[in-house]
Amino acid sequence: MAHTGGWGYVDGWQRGGYNKAVKDDTSARAAFLQSIPLFQDMGEQALQRLAEDIQSHVTQPGALIFRQGDAAYTCHIVRRGKVRVFVLGEDGRELSVRILGPGEIIGEMALLDDQPRSASVEALEETETLKLHRNAFMRYVQEHPALALSLLRSLSDRLRLATADAEEMASLTVSERLVRRLRRLAEWSGKPVAGGTRITLPMTQEELATLVGTSRESVNRALVRLRREGKVTLKDGWIVLSDDPD
Repeated sequence: MAHTGGWGYVDGWQRGGYNKAVKDDTSARAAFLQSIPLFQDMGEQALQRLAEDIQSHVTQPGALIFRQGDAAYTCHIVRRGKVRVFVLGEDGRELSVRILGPGEIIGEMALLDDQPRSASVEALEETETLKLHRNAFMRYVQEHPALALSLLRSLSDRLRLATADAEEMASLTVSERLVRRLRRLAEWSGKPVAGGTRITLPMTQEELATLVGTSRESVNRALVRLRREGKVTLKDGWIVLSDDPD
């Protein structure tokens, strides 16, 4: 009897510890969701229920969270890590649309239509996303109509960014586009060092080329030119953007 009671005590302690961990994580998710503009108008109880509905999804570096052309029923909210959004052209070449981090939403168009994924998303490092299904989102929209307006604002912001990127592609040289992209990366994932900011996100010239919308050879030539002009330096394999790259 003592043996059985002992195991019962341990099992009860384990169940209690597990339930507490789940409750703590749900509260942490709710607090995280409240920091995201899309959900800021929702009340505390609604956020708690939303935190219970979403699923955590961990993706290893180099793996795809979803692929262009896949059926789309969910959006993902980046909780930790970094991802690259890219599209594949008819010629098979990749074009990176954006690099996103914690607090950013990916695949949000799936919440509004039945169309396939318009882009692929790759984890650049171990990344945790919170997955929200369209049906659950629609339930919350019915309870909180302001949520739909917030989503439209988010999509509008993305469209403005896409328009700005298209204007850059049409009007700037490869070197100018590269400097702008490097500046964004430095602001987002840079580390101050002597003489500039080191971009801490590991990127090959091929990956930089997909961000700029050109070939690896063109990026290599642009980097040589920018180094000659003193706008960037390479230190131990890392790109350092000078304090005054203009």
